Amino acid sequence: MARDAFRTGVHSLDRALGGGIPPGSLAVALGDAASAVELLGYRTAVAPDLDTRYLTTMRTPATVRAAIGDAASAGRTLGDLGPARAETVDIRQVGVAGESADVFHPSLGEHDAVVVDSFRDILATDGWRDAFTAVRDHVRERDGLALLVLDADPDGALDRPVRQVCRAADAVFEYRADRATEDTLTARKVRGLATEVPVLPVTVSLEVGRTLHHDPDRGHQ
Repeated sequence: MARDAFRTGVHSLDRALGGGIPPGSLAVALGDAASAVELLGYRTAVAPDLDTRYLTTMRTPATVRAAIGDAASAGRTLGDLGPARAETVDIRQVGVAGESADVFHPSLGEHDAVVVDSFRDILATDGWRDAFTAVRDHVRERDGLALLVLDADPDGALDRPVRQVCRAADAVFEYRADRATEDTLTARKVRGLATEVPVLPVTVSLEVGRTLHHDPDRGHQ
């Protein structure tokens, strides 16, 4: 039986996409390091229809678990999933120096969904293509979902590999934070959508403070 689309947790965006992200997809979530882009990763981690492994490259598992719990308790993007599942999320910290498929693949386990936060750290290594391929093949074999959280590179040194990753990904989402107005989430590319879905890109507005949670310490723990 074919799996249903995976919800992003942003209800208006899921409706625009005809239900969510198609199974077997590798998605990229782009955003500034100080934005709330990681909440898409948190939402994937606690989704009841997914068995997810959360791979963190820059924070400890305890820090990530606490952040997921805080977001879930406040109902921020996680909807009615509640805080309980935050305690059961499988979170692993992975090293990135010289990362290759031989090193990275065992970290994926048998889970049907994978979140990598932040994939930017892996892009800075020589083995990023092997890591990308390992994740992509893993979720395609399981008809699952991968989400690569990719926060902005301040000095632009990784612009070229970021473009390569976005071209190879099945879906690309971009989160833009604007404290003066509304934050937005844009689906720039999603392969495999039903034909009746509107032409992309599709942008939805997000309410800061209720719908989203900004973690100013992300990337510094």
